[in-house]
Amino acid sequence: MITALLLGTLYGLVIGLIPAAGATTGLVILFGFLSYFTDPYLGVIFCMATVAASTTGDTYSGVLLGIPGANSAAATMVDGHPLAKQGKATYALTAAITTSTVNGLLWGTLTFALLPWYTELIMIFGIPELWGFTMLSLACVGFVSNKFWVRSIIAIILGLWLGAIGTDPYSNVARFTFGWYYLEDGIQLMPMVAGLFAIPEIIDGLKQGKATTQPHDTRGQTWDGIKATWKYKWDALRGGAIGAFIGFLPGIGGGVGDWMAYGSTIAANPKEEFGKGNIRGVIGPEGSNNAQKATSMIPTVLFGIPGASYAAVLMGLFMYLGFELGTPDLSYDTKFFSSLTYGFMWGTVLVALICIALNKYICRLSYVPYKYYFPLLVGFVVWACAQYTGGWEDYMILAICSVLGVVGKAYKYSRPAMLMAFILSYKIETLTIQMNALYTWDTLMIRPIFIGLIVCIILLFSLSISKNKMEYS
Repeated sequence: MITALLLGTLYGLVIGLIPAAGATTGLVILFGFLSYFTDPYLGVIFCMATVAASTTGDTYSGVLLGIPGANSAAATMVDGHPLAKQGKATYALTAAITTSTVNGLLWGTLTFALLPWYTELIMIFGIPELWGFTMLSLACVGFVSNKFWVRSIIAIILGLWLGAIGTDPYSNVARFTFGWYYLEDGIQLMPMVAGLFAIPEIIDGLKQGKATTQPHDTRGQTWDGIKATWKYKWDALRGGAIGAFIGFLPGIGGGVGDWMAYGSTIAANPKEEFGKGNIRGVIGPEGSNNAQKATSMIPTVLFGIPGASYAAVLMGLFMYLGFELGTPDLSYDTKFFSSLTYGFMWGTVLVALICIALNKYICRLSYVPYKYYFPLLVGFVVWACAQYTGGWEDYMILAICSVLGVVGKAYKYSRPAMLMAFILSYKIETLTIQMNALYTWDTLMIRPIFIGLIVCIILLFSLSISKNKMEYS
């Protein structure tokens, strides 16, 4: 049992450290190794430890190199990477790991201890509330995180349009594909993320011709990072609550909770500047990731509905081990639930101890001049893109999105808002169609949660306009 836990934790950490890999890629690779587990419950422990550890590990490449280890780590990268450039990588990473661990343990306990009792709670939010919450997340990231609200709207519209490219899920007719067969499956997420965030950072590094950070005194940064988590504990807890809620909702996942947590952190601190190295911009989204991982197991286990892409792969792995999720019989298998709890909780603790102990050594990777690891960074980006279709089309999308990323960064268009709109486009379209088909304006007006969410969106938009009415003066 301990061996499975240790191996899963180390494997997840290594996967997390690889730029653009993440939990999903790591779990896919496991299909070739699960046959070595003679006890299926040990396989469950291994898988859950991998999930917990990869979530913590994927923060490193985003903070140190500006390349998110997973799509969900992109939110942390926005303020984490500027902190690394300022010589505060150890500080940022320790705060991130501490926040992620605390929320992982908190929400992991609430999830796995009460897992059989969540069936009724998951039905509280209907289609209108999900639609309103999704739009609120875009408003937080777009209208509050970027002082140029007009450019944020343009970025959101562009992201929604890019997300709509592909085959219409209802009519099964290709749209916006321009006769390109590859686009019928839509734009792949990894080339999009790499183009918007990784390539612009690599180009900036080449322009500077030096390391991300210079050798500096890291004494005290570990303790300062831990203290920062306590100092901004409400940002951490708010992020954890948002991530837990998003993980609780079937099928959203994909780092949405991290972006929502980041947006809420910005909204809660309107007088502070974000995107240039604000530790709160690290703590907020990091509070979300492990909490989201924990609660996403609720719809996955109880209903067989994966809460995120990694959860879909996890379902396949558990089926390979002989556990069929979403069936009534599984609820009586106490050993299965104990293995879930043991793997996730102890994996969260173990990877945190390893990372905090080794932070100052791992951070030295950022001392290496760009000219030495530039080929490696480009190689990771290319490798990550090849994990999808493996065709030249992925690299064409990477090139196009790289242009968008470079232009967006240069002219202050909100790249986080564009990416989030891209991720949420399918969800927004589906919920909009369902809401129009099932509800009328009169029935929507008697739903207090829906009305409250719409009011919040209007207030955020109005605040953004009032604060920046002189943008083009």
